This record gives sequence, structure tokens and C-alpha cells, in this order.
Amino acid sequence: MSNKSVINAFLCGNSASSSNRNLRTYEGKLVSYYTVIAQRLSDGTILLNKTKYSVSTSKIQSWLYASVVGKKTKDVTNVPLGTYDLTRYVK
Repeated sequence: MSNKSVINAFLCGNSASSSNRNLRTYEGKLVSYYTVIAQRLSDGTILLNKTKYSVSTSKIQSWLYASVVGKKTKDVTNVPLGTYDLTRYVK
């Protein structure tokens, strides 16, 4: 599955993974390598991890940001690599 397809699956609430398994969704989270870059809250808000990591993750983040226009989102920053839950970074 392509990275864009995985992003679409995340936005639809489905589980999926990319063909190279570096991008996947599960438990309401979109994970790039081992770091959550988006997380759906129980009220439908999507937390968007705006922290910069690598060129490939930045490309995925850009696709994601373009896909959430009109949805309820909240940005989080300064998230360390390997983070599994974004809620503690909400200000």
C-alpha cells in the first residue's frame, strides 16, 4: 500500500501499512517508523505532530496536513523520536 493510501486509511479510521512497513496505522494512530505523527482523540480531533525528523517523514507529514483541511486538528511540537502517545504534548 502506498503512503498516501495509508494516510487515507488513517483518516477513515482503518488499519493499514505501507508496502515497506515504515508507515502504519493502528489504535487511532499514524506511525512513521517508531514515532506517532498523528493521533485521533475520542472527540474526533486529530493531533498532528509538527516536529521535523527526516525528509521522508516531512513528506508524509505534508501529505497528511493537506488531507486534514476542514477537520478538527491540534498541532503538537517538540515530540521526541519513539513517542507512542501525543496527548502529553498538547498545550
